[in-house]
Amino acid sequence: MNVKNDLTKKIGSRLKELRKELKLTLKQLSEITELSTPLLSKIENGLVAPSIQTLQKISDTLKVDPSYFFKKEESREYVVSYQGTRKVLYPRRASKGKIVYEVELLAGEFDNPFMEPFIATLIGTDGDVDTITHGGQEFLYVLEGKVELTLGMNKFKLKKGDSAYFNGSIPHKGIRLGKKLAKTLNIHVIFGNRSGSFQAAK
Repeated sequence: MNVKNDLTKKIGSRLKELRKELKLTLKQLSEITELSTPLLSKIENGLVAPSIQTLQKISDTLKVDPSYFFKKEESREYVVSYQGTRKVLYPRRASKGKIVYEVELLAGEFDNPFMEPFIATLIGTDGDVDTITHGGQEFLYVLEGKVELTLGMNKFKLKKGDSAYFNGSIPHKGIRLGKKLAKTLNIHVIFGNRSGSFQAAK
């Protein structure tokens, strides 16, 4: 991770947001700060890091503390998720590009979650899907159809209303049984980080 580039982009993004809140054009901002329009444009787009003097001049003109451009954005305290608006991912595909899972994130916009709920539609059959492992633990509840759940060397046939809870370190996979697609409600418990989660893959 390039910290300098990230900081430059953050400063530019905060400046652009503030300018738009104040309903100023770049030209107007240039006039009141006595800084050139091309320079301000480069700063806003994260192409140039402003000097301390330049940032102080901008801050004084716009009546904000220079720390405004560095402070961390407020984390989301809650997420309300509406059907039809959620992000859908296709995280695992067979060797020929066939889709084997569809994942609908139920709280995809929450910052730094400790668990990750999603609805998985199981499309693939036994020959299409490989076992996987990941950090944390996982809960699975069958919503529709029939599922064969592999946990290590064991296989379990689950129907609507059945559930399982397991460590993500166990090689596992879920496949549909029969022609009908199966749906499961899954929850990844991540334990303080998002390693191996769909959040990290976004």
